Amino acid sequence: MGGMGKTTLTQLAYNDDRVKTHFDLRKWVCVSDPFDEIKIAKAIIGQNAPNSNELDEVLQCMSTSIQGKRFLLVLDDVWTDDPKKWEQLKVPLIQNGAKGNRILVTTRKHEVAKMMRATRNMINLRELNDECCLSIFNHMAFSDRDVHEFGDISKEIVKKCKGLPLAAKTLGSLMQNKTKMGEWKEVLHSKIWDLEKVEQEVFQPLFLSYNDLAPTIKCCLLYCATFPKDYKFKRDDLIKLWMAQDYVISKGNKEKGTTGDAVFDNLVARSFFQDFEIDLDTSTITGCKMHDIVHDFVQFLTKNECLIIDHGEETTSESKVFGDKVRHLTLRYVPEGPLPLFISSYDCKNLRTLATFDSRITTIDPNLILQLKCLRTLNLSLNPIKELPKEIGELIHLRHIDLSFNHILKKLPDTICGLYNLSTLRLVCCSNLTKLPENMGNLINLKHLYVDGCGLLKSFPKVIGRLTSLQTLDVCSCGGDKDEEFQIGDLRNLNLEGSLKIQLRGDATDKSE
Repeated sequence: MGGMGKTTLTQLAYNDDRVKTHFDLRKWVCVSDPFDEIKIAKAIIGQNAPNSNELDEVLQCMSTSIQGKRFLLVLDDVWTDDPKKWEQLKVPLIQNGAKGNRILVTTRKHEVAKMMRATRNMINLRELNDECCLSIFNHMAFSDRDVHEFGDISKEIVKKCKGLPLAAKTLGSLMQNKTKMGEWKEVLHSKIWDLEKVEQEVFQPLFLSYNDLAPTIKCCLLYCATFPKDYKFKRDDLIKLWMAQDYVISKGNKEKGTTGDAVFDNLVARSFFQDFEIDLDTSTITGCKMHDIVHDFVQFLTKNECLIIDHGEETTSESKVFGDKVRHLTLRYVPEGPLPLFISSYDCKNLRTLATFDSRITTIDPNLILQLKCLRTLNLSLNPIKELPKEIGELIHLRHIDLSFNHILKKLPDTICGLYNLSTLRLVCCSNLTKLPENMGNLINLKHLYVDGCGLLKSFPKVIGRLTSLQTLDVCSCGGDKDEEFQIGDLRNLNLEGSLKIQLRGDATDKSE
């Protein structure tokens, strides 16, 4: 069963200092379903993983990366009990590592442990007793209040958790801002507890917490269903994506609606996020993950609108049924070649988000682009795209474009300068990008421009200085006072926030610059 604390217990062991010093190498891979040997092997290899999707080649590279090393490998959330898939991965792991290697697997299925011949070493977690559940609940619900304030009713609510620590944590987070007895009784006697579907044993507490959210926060939470399991969210990036969908507004417009920071902090407080990355200087949460049960929950709620399709599964009956209702489409594991044309079967004119992960897209059909009339977010990062069609200039609702880590892309079409609603343009590590369009000054609503790692981008168009809405510019390439290109002085009209790395070219002789 999910929500028992398998991953949490494993994390405690994985991050223990004694474990860190004992092993030469530690790797954590979220497996989920399907069991993808290539994905797992590449995760073990890390940054030096090959681009190839040939299993033998990837396994050979993995063997080299672990050769002679004592490693700890965690395979989290394994579902498949197909021995053939496991054997292909296991053999090189056993043959090439050093003595004393350990592979730790978490799963909800006893059949997985049996298939891996690990039943003798299995730790079978049981439900917590009511006392332990109450301790978790109280820790979340009464962080700065008297635990005895709602003592008896607390115990009744905790019984609804059925021994699941995730349920206790979620319910405790829900109750922390409820100060009236009537509110507590409303939760205790909610009709949600009567839901009969098996999956709702874990979902019931999540439903209660979800129903307590404001509409804006619900939209932001559900948008997280567009990301794969175990995805590492970056706070600022996630907020920008919410803004692209008009769910939240920027910090400077608090009087007009809810800010992204307020939504993010609310979801953190209610335990929808976990595994936080924290800025040590400001104590601000800068990144997080989503528990796999919470991810299942948001996908359950958004199956009509948010769809993640792995390559080869695009013809399933489910995707056909919901095709005309999909608003946010995510593609994974697309092999080297064009952006799949089957996207057009999802009534493209209604798509708001198109994103890819772990894919190798090289070309995009202009006719397909023209169908994406309502698209607001386009994420084609980490693909070897050769050229972006000029037809992208027709997508006037686009607010967020991410082309980062496209190492083949040399230039952007001039038509991109007609996207007047564009707010974020990410071009990080587009290492072959040599220039930006000359008419970028037309992007009057551009707030965030990321170009760090674009080593061949030696100059900026002078019109960048006209982007008065620009708040973020991570790197600025400036000419000296003898150049006719963008100069340091052109920054004076911008309202930039945060840090800026300036690259100077030519001779800067005017101190006033």
